[in-house]
Amino acid sequence: MQPSDIPLYLALADALRDRIQRGDYPAGQALPIESAICHEHGVSRMTVRRALAVLREEGLVTTRRGAPSTVRPVSVRQTLVLRHDDRLISRMPSRHERMKLGLDVGVPVLEVDRSNGTSELHAADQVTVACHALSPSPPPH
Repeated sequence: MQPSDIPLYLALADALRDRIQRGDYPAGQALPIESAICHEHGVSRMTVRRALAVLREEGLVTTRRGAPSTVRPVSVRQTLVLRHDDRLISRMPSRHERMKLGLDVGVPVLEVDRSNGTSELHAADQVTVACHALSPSPPPH
């Protein structure tokens, strides 16, 4: 790695992110093991772990104890339509919610409280939010 003004783990995260986005590591593929990344980039294992944590927080990779990090597939997004008086809350899911929705650690959820009293829970990386526009009020006379 080249010396720079940014911390080494962020520079490594940038390099790995670039390779993921270029398709060098396609969705579903395991990244090289930590020791291979250390050797290739001339960094410590702690630097690799911190860089992978950044990519995990960004939703680019999943990590499992004892297994190499894997590139997450890009999910097909559905449109979530909000209507007047619906309330949207972004938050981290509970362990139970994460298991029920099949979410990786670090993926937030969107909780929708509908004006009719119902609630919905959606994985934030699987929806695009759209607001249903209300008819504009007529101008005052």
